[in-house]
Amino acid sequence: MSDAVYVRFGDEELKFVKKIAHEEKITRSEAIKKLVIYAAKKLRIEKATTDYKEGKCTIREAAELANLRYFEFFDVLAQQNMLGTSPENIDLLLSHAKRL
Repeated sequence: MSDAVYVRFGDEELKFVKKIAHEEKITRSEAIKKLVIYAAKKLRIEKATTDYKEGKCTIREAAELANLRYFEFFDVLAQQNMLGTSPENIDLLLSHAKRL
């Protein structure tokens, strides 16, 4: 099911939406939908990495929250230098080890 949503944009944002729509040869509505889907994915990943970093969840739970497969989320953590035995990660590793 989908619902129609009314949104007001500032001039700068609307100009950007129109540019995306023109470049990709899609409607403004399609461009907005594409941008929202992209932002939602990024925000889910950001929330999941934050929750994992704060020890609120395991990698598997965070992957689920991010709507990614376990190994995809593992790669996200590696890209953000949140894995490994570097000094920055020792506290994070210890906090997760204590949960086990």
